[in-house]
Amino acid sequence: MADFTLYDTTELYGIIQPLSVRGNFLRSLFFSAAPILFDTPDIKWDRVFEDRRLSPFVSPYSPGKPSQDRGYQTESFVPGYQKPTDRVDPSKLQKRRPGEALGGELSMSDRRDLLMLEYMLAHKEKIERRDEVMAAETIRTGRVTMTGDDYPTSVVDFDRPANLTKALTLTARWGEDGVSPVGNVEAWLDEGSAEVGAAYSHVIFEKGAWALFAKDPDFKSKIDTTLGQTRSAVELGFTPGAPGSPIFKGRIGTVELYVYNDFYEDADGSKKWLLPAYTVILGAPAAYEGTPTYGAILDPRAGYVAIEWFPKNWIDENPAAEWVQTQTSRLLIPKRAAATMCVTVR
Repeated sequence: MADFTLYDTTELYGIIQPLSVRGNFLRSLFFSAAPILFDTPDIKWDRVFEDRRLSPFVSPYSPGKPSQDRGYQTESFVPGYQKPTDRVDPSKLQKRRPGEALGGELSMSDRRDLLMLEYMLAHKEKIERRDEVMAAETIRTGRVTMTGDDYPTSVVDFDRPANLTKALTLTARWGEDGVSPVGNVEAWLDEGSAEVGAAYSHVIFEKGAWALFAKDPDFKSKIDTTLGQTRSAVELGFTPGAPGSPIFKGRIGTVELYVYNDFYEDADGSKKWLLPAYTVILGAPAAYEGTPTYGAILDPRAGYVAIEWFPKNWIDENPAAEWVQTQTSRLLIPKRAAATMCVTVR
């Protein structure tokens, strides 16, 4: 009997690359710049210091004075690896698949192909779910923490101005007498836009924060609640109301308002929300220019080159087992961290 032929990397990459997974609203909205690949394990980026100095007045008979260059600072970081791995379960090749005709109509080879597709989809979902968690943390805090059993805890700080992370206290909290959530949001839009030098265009609410926002007496007079898919929602491919998708709620002028409630399963099996209770995120995705970056894959079969996904398939001889694995080394980097603000409103 002939052996099964292993899938080569080109075949597996051809499977995983076009697979579509749900969710990833924050990653898609704020980190949609063209990916950058590095042929080294570490990822580098330049922190350019904004120069808003005025040109000085001088006499037309005086020589111009050279100004000092503000320069830039190069940052470097080796991101944690991700290696979702599965042992191909041979019992699944011998049994009828869900939806298959009673008695079976597929060959074992056909079932193996379909099973491999399921593994690739599961790997991609896990990796992109990690992307969404990193995106949420970066947008909320201006930094991201990586930690794992075999990876020391590391924090990448993107140096967002401290005033763009807020937590309302005591009588300033939403829901307290005399506090106007609509007025707060309008003020924060102005503050954030002035900080980065670009207009904030999106406000994203955790459901509890939205409930308090919608109770504001100014809500009906200030908010355009014409429902339906907005242009950006159509472009991003989201269906309002679908699990994990944003729900469009209206506009303040041209600023779009969304409610977003999605969760992930932590390593201990517990459910954790991407946006903690009473969180409000404000931002300018176009100015943020979040960029996915990928480091080199330290695997001889990958040729030690950078690639977004490196799937591979192999067989252990004793005990006999077939395996499939997808490797990636990635970090999401904002070009302008000040293009987001996060407020805990209660």
